[in-house]
Amino acid sequence: MKPLFYIFFWFCSLCVLRTNAQAPASFDQTDGISNIIMPNVFTPNYDSINDVFRPILDEITELEFSIYNRYGNLIFETRRLRGFWDGRTTAGEACPDGTYFCVLSATGADGKKYKEKTFVQLFTNGYYKQ
Repeated sequence: MKPLFYIFFWFCSLCVLRTNAQAPASFDQTDGISNIIMPNVFTPNYDSINDVFRPILDEITELEFSIYNRYGNLIFETRRLRGFWDGRTTAGEACPDGTYFCVLSATGADGKKYKEKTFVQLFTNGYYKQ
């Protein structure tokens, strides 16, 4: 019976390896359950792929998120549900590549409160220096 187990394990391993990590997040918009997904990297180089940092929201009614640099200085903040950070300061200056910190507070349609603290990697690959 052991060979059957190994074949099954090998087959399941192949299934896991073939999953698409680029698949967009999707939510059931009618289930009444709120959700938030926080991406952790973006590349604002105007290639239309991951050009802005935006929380992925499902049935969220209130949102506030702020971006801080590694020194704790506020770089960006918004209260807009469709708000996003484009890798620039509120003064319009390009931020250097690196790790930034995001603090998010939100309320879902179901009354659930969210408090998230995470990081986001900014990669421009020198795009702003051109």
